[in-house]
Amino acid sequence: MKRGLVWGALVLAGCGSVACGSRDEVARVGDTSVSRAEVVLQQQGGGTLETALDAVVDRTLLAEAARREGLLKEPLLAARVEAARREVLAHAYVEALGVKASTEEALRQRYTSQKEALTQREVHVAHIVVYVQPQATERERVEAQARINKVYARVVGGEDFAVVAQEASEDPATGSRGGDLGVVREGQVDPRFFAAVAELKPGAPSAPFATAFGLHVARALEAPRTVVPSFEEVRGVLAAQARHEAVEARMKELRQDITVKRHPERLSAETTSVRSEGESR
Repeated sequence: MKRGLVWGALVLAGCGSVACGSRDEVARVGDTSVSRAEVVLQQQGGGTLETALDAVVDRTLLAEAARREGLLKEPLLAARVEAARREVLAHAYVEALGVKASTEEALRQRYTSQKEALTQREVHVAHIVVYVQPQATERERVEAQARINKVYARVVGGEDFAVVAQEASEDPATGSRGGDLGVVREGQVDPRFFAAVAELKPGAPSAPFATAFGLHVARALEAPRTVVPSFEEVRGVLAAQARHEAVEARMKELRQDITVKRHPERLSAETTSVRSEGESR
């Protein structure tokens, strides 16, 4: 939802801000108070505080006129105002829960407790790829398979893998390096690719295999090893987990603490009524 619409809806919904009658009030438009915070928020789009104040006053004039002329009596507009208020408050509350749940100390404790689960395998690998587009015809797929089979025959026939990669790989970035893809980690590449290379002995080529990107022949340059990602590497994942769990836990508490009464039988009738009123104007 756009910031202007949210702000305008909140003005329509009440006093305009928490500044009603307070020293934070920087303008009053009819019955609506304008706070310094609203002006600072408007200024985030650029300009000076003075121009931001002018802009807020102009929008408040329109909102005040809308209220005086009874626009809030229109069900759809009233619903939009309440939806804006609800979304602003809900978003702010979720953000606050997330901040509280993802402190440095909390994330480091989570990292320590999840170290075993975070363990991943990685392997230094080289590959030769023949690309196959998702929309490729059957003939194009057959031709691609023939090319990768030829590559495989050259490699198992004793030709240097790096030379074949430079000559035949359709990935110019790795092909120029003899196919060297660097270290790939489990969960960060196509699962089919990792499954194929993780079982290779160093120096041994794989048989041709397919991924979403095309057909490959790969070679492990080193033996696979198991690693634990550093805290910084997984910090974002840990923070997302913490925020999600905090919101889910709080939602469970709220469903128990706050009474909710639903009237689903009224939905179709109310929807029809609102639509009819909107169509009649």
